Amino acid sequence: MRSISKILLALLVGLAGALAAVSPAGASASPPQELGGLDLGAYCRSLGNADAVLTGSTAYDWHCVGADGRRSDLTFEAACRWTYATGSAVDRIGDFRDPASVRCWRVAPGAVAPDFENYCTSRGHSAAALLGATVYDWRCVNHSRGGPTYFPVDVLAVCRKTTSGAGTVERFVNFHDARTWQCRV
Repeated sequence: MRSISKILLALLVGLAGALAAVSPAGASASPPQELGGLDLGAYCRSLGNADAVLTGSTAYDWHCVGADGRRSDLTFEAACRWTYATGSAVDRIGDFRDPASVRCWRVAPGAVAPDFENYCTSRGHSAAALLGATVYDWRCVNHSRGGPTYFPVDVLAVCRKTTSGAGTVERFVNFHDARTWQCRV
């Protein structure tokens, strides 16, 4: 009886291991995949608007416009998900000051906050410093008797360091909030 119990237990453990190996949780995530750009006019029309309009010189100056000329905000992430028909799509603004720099990426669920402090100190700097409110205001800093010296930060490199080298897309959620950077794998 004891032998049969041990055999059954061994079979159950083996079966559980085999199931874990083939389950999605046991599978390694695929790297982020660039899907492409957006047809914001088609997206806005899908919402019942007449078109999309660019009213300024930044990525945030895109709006949907109704037949009556009224503008409404649009969400790039929603536009990416609609365009590529997947809930795993996110937007990435390559350069906030270039309205045409928005691209869509397929990523795994969940986001990791970049560790600016660890990145800067691992590169021999004293610390990370936030010199303003926007996402472009992060710097590495060296403190000395002559005062601080600031160095540019490569956010993609920060994300790769934070995620131990995983394939990563760096993106921000809100340009005007420096703490909204995300590392997406």
